[in-house]
This record gives sequence, C-alpha cells and structure tokens, in this order.
Amino acid sequence: MHVLVTADLHLDTWQHAARDPFSTALPALGAIDVLIVAGDLANNPIRNWPMALNRLSMLMEPRKIYILPGNHDYYHFNISGDERLRGMVEAAGMNWVQKAVIEVEDVRFLCATLWTDFRLSGDEVAAQNAAARSMNDYQLITRTAAGDRLLPQHTAAIHADHLAWLTAEIDRPFDGRTVIITHHGPSPSASGPINQVTPAFVSDLDAWILQHKPDLWLFGHTHRHLSGTVGLTPIINVSLGYPSELPEGEVADILLRGLLDTRAPQLSGR
Repeated sequence: MHVLVTADLHLDTWQHAARDPFSTALPALGAIDVLIVAGDLANNPIRNWPMALNRLSMLMEPRKIYILPGNHDYYHFNISGDERLRGMVEAAGMNWVQKAVIEVEDVRFLCATLWTDFRLSGDEVAAQNAAARSMNDYQLITRTAAGDRLLPQHTAAIHADHLAWLTAEIDRPFDGRTVIITHHGPSPSASGPINQVTPAFVSDLDAWILQHKPDLWLFGHTHRHLSGTVGLTPIINVSLGYPSELPEGEVADILLRGLLDTRAPQLSGR
C-alpha cells in the first residue's frame, strides 16, 4: 500500500497566497491509500482547521487521513487542548494520532509530536532562554485554556512524555517494520546548520535510535528538506513549507518526499 507522510502544509498561508499546494501532485495523490499529516496543518485551529480539513477531504476519503498536531496547530490556542482538536478531526471523519499507532500491512507507524529536550547544543538552560525570547511558540500558545503562559520547560516535559511513549511502543513485540513519525526532529544528522534556537526544533536522540533501531524516522518542523542516517535508520524531513519558500515547479516533488510503499524492501526511495 502507498502511504504519504507529509508535514508543515500550513494551508492557511497557501490559501492567503491564492496557491494550491496539491494541484501539481493530484495524479500521485489519487494512488495514496493513507495520508498522514505530521503537524502544522494550519495556525489558529479554531478558525482555520475547518477550511484545512475540508481541503484534505477533497483529496481522498476522510477515513484514510490521519492528523498529528505540530506546534503551529496550537497557535492562538492552548497546549492542553488536544481533546478539542481530536473532536474537530473526528467530526471531519478523519483520525487523530497523537501518541497513536497506525498499522498498515506489516508496517506500524508510531506517531507523536515529540517537541524537544533543548539539549542539542549542550546547554539546556541557554537553549530554553533563547527559545522563550525568540520563538512564537512561547508567545502565541498558552499552557491552558485560561491563558497561563507556556514555557520551554512545559514543552520539554511533553517531550519526555512522548519519548517515554515511543519507547514503550517500540519495545512491544511486532512482526514487521516500524516507522516513527514526529513533528519535531530527532537527530542532528538531518538538522542542517545549528544555531541558538535549533535545540527548540531538534533533539539529539541518536543514542536512542541506535538502541531501538526503527526502520525509518520521518519528521517535519524545520522546513529543511534534508536527510540523514543514524546506524541503519534513515532520518528524513518531510516538511512542505510556506508558499514563499517553494517555486511552483518544486511543490509536487517536495510534497511527495514522504511517499512510502509498504510492500517494497526499502520503504522510502529518499
């Protein structure tokens, strides 16, 4: 079966730019059996998710679509609002996959937003301070519906929870291959240049990957169309990105970076 994993569709920005990110990829999308969106469907979900979910439903049957939230999916919203987001997804006939397992033939997909531990540069406190100063996550997302401030320490705690969940799931016996899907990045091997805010985008989970040996790890968030390898595990960024970042002729190729064939010896051709 053909599974497309993509991320960072940012459909509100594409709508504002009067461009359709799917137009040049429609023939390929018609052959997709499962679509997994690994975060950043649209900012301000209460306002923009109805439009975005409706647009996805025009591509394929809603039951084939799986939604994992990214950081932008909480903008002008709150980090504790997953049940409301789940309700919107399920009302559209789609599937919510925060800390969830999808099985397609002999491949299991372990899905979680992940966030980061801020340890990539070796100075966790400095990285958290840089993120708090400069990142919209900590200006536009609240911790609760009451408006309590979200801090990097809070998302680091979510990271620990999501990584514990991934560890428990990958350790469960499974007679097949395992693909991990997260919004945030798991390895410097596919991060690109590292600066003071990169630890808010990427964690260094290379030791975890070497221990647990997933067959493939797909992520988004960085909008950097990079790949790496940790041990035998390919690490692939499947971000689409903003319309301002993509000339028309490149959109289809970038959108299809996460196209997988569950019956192929090598899941991804990337």
